[in-house]
Amino acid sequence: MKKKAIVIAAVAVVLIAAIFLIFRDKPFNQQFRETTAGLTSYLLEGDMEITKGEDIKSYALSVKYLKEQEQDYFRVSLTDKDLNQEQEIIRNQEGVYVITPSLNQIFKFEGNWPTNSLKPYLLQSMGEIMDQDGVQVEKTADGYRVSATVTYPNNHNFNVQEMLFDADAKIQYLEIFNADHVSQLKLSFTKVDYAPGLTVEDFAIPDQLEKQTAATGAMEADLPLLPMETYDATLTNSSVLESGGSLQHILEYSGDKNFTIVEQIAQSEETTQTVIMSGDLIDAVTLLGQYDGTQMTTVIDSVQYTIYSEELSEQEMAAVLSSMQVVVMK
Repeated sequence: MKKKAIVIAAVAVVLIAAIFLIFRDKPFNQQFRETTAGLTSYLLEGDMEITKGEDIKSYALSVKYLKEQEQDYFRVSLTDKDLNQEQEIIRNQEGVYVITPSLNQIFKFEGNWPTNSLKPYLLQSMGEIMDQDGVQVEKTADGYRVSATVTYPNNHNFNVQEMLFDADAKIQYLEIFNADHVSQLKLSFTKVDYAPGLTVEDFAIPDQLEKQTAATGAMEADLPLLPMETYDATLTNSSVLESGGSLQHILEYSGDKNFTIVEQIAQSEETTQTVIMSGDLIDAVTLLGQYDGTQMTTVIDSVQYTIYSEELSEQEMAAVLSSMQVVVMK
């Protein structure tokens, strides 16, 4: 009788354990994967703030994604709220395009953007982060908080990322900190739609752009602007050259890593032009540029910058250009 009772008790324990395993909460990273694995499209909208030195830049963000016949389509739009200027990156079956209405130009790149590195605004990147070792997940009253160490190749001060999700595994908010836990980027999502009804036409490249003029922005009198990040190099020479009716300001920095910056007010084309670009597309969230090994070119706040260096790496060039501030040399 005792043996029978022991057997029954053992079976009961096994059944209870099995029931617990079946009905216990799934790990959140598994829930997120199951929620997003079958997605063929999504739409995210939100407000983003990025710290640049003592300044904070504000942007309106829109992200569209579609998978159609094994082809991934992306459309990311960033609108500078201060300048009232929009810039888009579109990936479709024909390539990668940077749409820049302020210049009335469309730049076409080769490459595998945006899957070549983490992007804070993509669900695909959030999934990659949650699959890393050492990720911390905390259940909150409204959902989950995820914290992880991150590496963004062209944003060296993006070190720790925290993300807030609701109970349905929809992203609500994320923030990225530097090594000293000082906030560098905040992104608050105002719309998350996992069935937005997108089609391939939503990722078509426009034939003509509507020219945009910055509400504010740098003027010729403001130049030259100086970088905050110099990798201990010092400004040893500054000169001005007139070329094609525009003034180019040339800043030469010397140190262990020498480099030269050429800057000028960016000029808009009269008619929309599509330019085939050599080199790689550099995407450092708010810095979009071209890199070909020894130089990098970008446009920030109506100023075109080109940095030349044999010593600086791609990531270091991006860091220097991202640090350009409204510091006027008089």
